[in-house]
Amino acid sequence: MIEYSLWGLCAFAIAGLLFRPWQLPEALWTSLAALMVPLLGLCSWHDAGKAIASGKEVYLFLFGMMVLSEVARQEKLFDWLAASALLHAKGSGRRLFLLVFAVAIVTTAFLSNDATIILLTPPVIAVAQKARIDAFPSLLACAFVANAASFLLPISNPANLVLYGGEPPGLLPWLERFLVPSCLAVGVSFILLFALVRREIASRFTGACDLPSLDPIARFVALALFGVIVLLTLVSFLHGPLGWATALSGAGLGVVATMLRRQSPLPALREISWSVFPLVASLFVLVSAVEQSGVIQKLASLIVSYGNGATAILVTGFGLGLLSNVINNLPSGLLAAQLAPLLASHSPALQDALLIGVDLGPNLTLSGSLATVLWLIILRKHGLNISYARFMRYGVILTLPALAASLLVLML
Repeated sequence: MIEYSLWGLCAFAIAGLLFRPWQLPEALWTSLAALMVPLLGLCSWHDAGKAIASGKEVYLFLFGMMVLSEVARQEKLFDWLAASALLHAKGSGRRLFLLVFAVAIVTTAFLSNDATIILLTPPVIAVAQKARIDAFPSLLACAFVANAASFLLPISNPANLVLYGGEPPGLLPWLERFLVPSCLAVGVSFILLFALVRREIASRFTGACDLPSLDPIARFVALALFGVIVLLTLVSFLHGPLGWATALSGAGLGVVATMLRRQSPLPALREISWSVFPLVASLFVLVSAVEQSGVIQKLASLIVSYGNGATAILVTGFGLGLLSNVINNLPSGLLAAQLAPLLASHSPALQDALLIGVDLGPNLTLSGSLATVLWLIILRKHGLNISYARFMRYGVILTLPALAASLLVLML
């Protein structure tokens, strides 16, 4: 009975995220579901508080990325990026799509999948408006690359921090384990998405414009953002605290840019999507209650029963991928973090399959990852929307082959 109540609350939270009844904020529905957990006695108030506190590294990471994004927006780096894409596309919709896809890979690898959504979605919309073309092919590239490339590096996805309890493996061990599977995921996703949207992007447009000049402060901010990328890569290499590094970098650059402009920081702070934090905290509470229900032990026993061969790897990766689409990949990442030590002792490949399932599997649906939820929120802010069914049609075709290809590498 307790398990049914928990899954019901998870379903309520995800439904609120996707459909926003009465147009109320997404975070309201997840917060209500989380509040019901201790009220119904599914976990104690103390445990709920510990669950919220356990997400510190993720909150810091998201805060830093959002501040960096807002500073870049205020310095009109988005406008420069949009004009640059139009200039280099030379009137070709296909070339524009390839540019967006490539930039999304780099951004995801070095600034995280959430940064790809936050940083790239607005300029992609701006590019489409200037060129008067359909924005959705390039927007879909942002959404799918954000998860497909999210295990290239430890910093590429907050879920990586969650799964490893804020302490992912160092950079070199990470690349040894995940570089080839990640490249396969990106490659398969590109081939299939390109095939699906080839007609929409086979167009010409006349939206090219001169590249706007950046003033000295904007150039400094652009250089500082590059420095942040180098810093976060170095922190990852040294196995340092990524959450604190990101938050301090974002706050520091925000303060410096504000002082140089001699402006109040309040307008920039008002633009940050603060509702993301109660949304994420609520998910931590829900998964804490699920953990206490004994699901972890049942999942571990089920996976181990398949041995440590191909079947076990596929069951682990696809199972966590499907679970991520039911309860979102941050909660499933927490569940995977509890599973990881149990499976690692049985087979290291099973632990790797957990991460691939958590990172890539969410591409199946709109509710699968925090990145796609943020993507949906940004689209709505710009007067755009995409139905759950339409996204899932793309998701099924792209995700299942990409996930299978990535997992197959682990069997070699």
